[in-house]
Amino acid sequence: MEQKEAISLDKAAHLVSTFERSFLHIRPTFHPSGIQGEIAGKSSNVAFAAKRIVQIHNAELRADCCQVVVTVMDADTHLSCDYFTEIRRLHYSNIEDADRAIYCCPIIFDRNSNDTPILVRCADLLWGFAGLSTMWPGTPISIPTSVYSLPLSLAQKVGGWDSDPTAIGEDMHMMLKCYFETAGNIICQVVYIPASQCNVSSDGSRGWRRTIDTLIARYRQALRHMWGALDSGFAARRTFGYLRFHKRCSFLSLRHFALTHLLWEAHFLPCHLVIIMIFSVLYTVLTPASQLHPTLARAFFINDVLRTSAFFGMNICIALYDRWHAICLNSRMKDMYQANVPDTGFSPRVWYKPQHLLERICFPIAGTLYGAIPALHAVFSHFFTDRLVYRVSKKPTFSLEAVGLA
Repeated sequence: MEQKEAISLDKAAHLVSTFERSFLHIRPTFHPSGIQGEIAGKSSNVAFAAKRIVQIHNAELRADCCQVVVTVMDADTHLSCDYFTEIRRLHYSNIEDADRAIYCCPIIFDRNSNDTPILVRCADLLWGFAGLSTMWPGTPISIPTSVYSLPLSLAQKVGGWDSDPTAIGEDMHMMLKCYFETAGNIICQVVYIPASQCNVSSDGSRGWRRTIDTLIARYRQALRHMWGALDSGFAARRTFGYLRFHKRCSFLSLRHFALTHLLWEAHFLPCHLVIIMIFSVLYTVLTPASQLHPTLARAFFINDVLRTSAFFGMNICIALYDRWHAICLNSRMKDMYQANVPDTGFSPRVWYKPQHLLERICFPIAGTLYGAIPALHAVFSHFFTDRLVYRVSKKPTFSLEAVGLA
C-alpha cells in the first residue's frame, strides 16, 4: 500500500481480514512518499515491499536455502492457478540454475476490451503482440510485460528493485538489471499461461465524452510506457562499462545482440517507422518520378513492399490471435467457475463483428498514436528531465460483490 493514501490502513485491514484464510500469510507494507532519490510509481512501491520480503526470509537467504519466488503483477491482473503450478514445475525441474532464472508470461486483454474505443483496443493488441514476440520457443532472451516472477535469492543478489527515475519501466528494468548483474547469464523461462489484463477505461462520463477521456487516459499510459526508453541508456552504459573493464566480455555474444535488437524494437522502431513512412510519401509526392535517383527509387519501392507485407502479416497475426484469445478466455472462465469466483469481466471476440473487423485497418493509426508519438514525446522530454509525474490510468471498476469484497 502507499502510505500517502488516506484509506490505506483501512483498505489493507479489510483485504487481510477478507482473504487471510486463502493464503498462508498476508503481510501489508506501507510505502512512505518523499524518500530521497525515489520516483513515484510501481518501481518504488515494489522496491519497498521487496525489502520487507527480504527481512522476513533473511535467515533462509543467509543459509542459501531460500526457495521463495516473488511474482510482480499489476492490480488488475488475473493469474490462473496454473501459472503458479508451472513456475513451481520449472523452478524444481531446473533447480541447479533456478537462482538465475526469471519467469515471463504473455498478457492478454480479455476483460473489458469490447467496451473500449477501437484505437485503445488496437493499441493494447499491439502491446500484447510486442511482448509475445519475444517469447517464442528457443528465444535467446524475453522481456517481461507487467507480470513476471523471479527467485528472491536472485533479487537480493542484484540489489533488489531500483526506485530512481531510470527504473520507471520496472519490468524491463529489473530484467536488464538481472541480465547485467549475472554477466548475461540470466535464464529467461517462458510461462505459456497468459495474464489477463484490463484495458484503460473511464467511468466518470458517458457517450462521446467517455470515449475522449479513455483515449486521453490511454495516451498517458503510453507515455509512461515510452518513458521507459531510459532503459536503452541504462543498457548502453552497463554494456560499455563491461567492455571497458573486462577483457573477455560475454556482452559481445549473439545473445547480447538479440537484446540490443529488442531494445531497438521497443524504443526506436516505432519512431523510425513513422518518420520513414511520412517523409518517403511526401518526397515521392513532391518530386516527379523522372527526377528520382534510381537507387533512391529502388529504396522507396522496397519500403513499399515491406510496408504492404507488414500490413498483411499483421492481419494474419490478428486472425491467429482471435483463436488464441478464445482459448485463453474459455480457460479463465472455467478456472473462475471451479474456484467459485463471480464474473469480473469477459470480452469474447467474434471476427466477423464490425468492431473487430475494423481493427484490421485501424491498427496503423493506433500504433502511431500510442507508439510513435508518445515515444517521440518521451525522448524529447528527456532532454529536460528524467522524472515523469506518475499518473495511474483508470481501469474498469467491478462491483464489490463480484470480487468478493462485500
